[in-house]
Amino acid sequence: MRTIGKLLAGTILAGVVATGVAVAPAASASAATTVSAAQAGSSWDRFERGDGRFDYRWGKSGGRYWLDFKIWDRDRDDRDYSFFDVYYKNDGKWFFYKRYSSKSFLSKHIVFGKHVDDFRVRGGYGHGNKFGWGGWHFR
Repeated sequence: MRTIGKLLAGTILAGVVATGVAVAPAASASAATTVSAAQAGSSWDRFERGDGRFDYRWGKSGGRYWLDFKIWDRDRDDRDYSFFDVYYKNDGKWFFYKRYSSKSFLSKHIVFGKHVDDFRVRGGYGHGNKFGWGGWHFR
């Protein structure tokens, strides 16, 4: 009877250990997937300048950076626009990509070429040659 009890206890213990070993790789794989997903895209960041509000997020997929952004001009009754400038870096030099403007709302998705090493954005508010620019926001 003692031998059967030891055998039964040993079998149960081996089953528990085997289950733990099987679950551990799945848990670590799940954690690794979560970390990879977090690096692939970021949460929305927000900044404001004048009556303009700017939300943006970025990520890297397939060796290319991408950028999503939204512009709100909250005062539609004045002559001012909200502006969003995008610059990219290639071989250590910054280049102008494009200036977006809106008097109400604008949403865009940009995928940069593989040659792009970095990018930066800034928001502004105004009209004509009179702008109020915010600081640079880097990737």
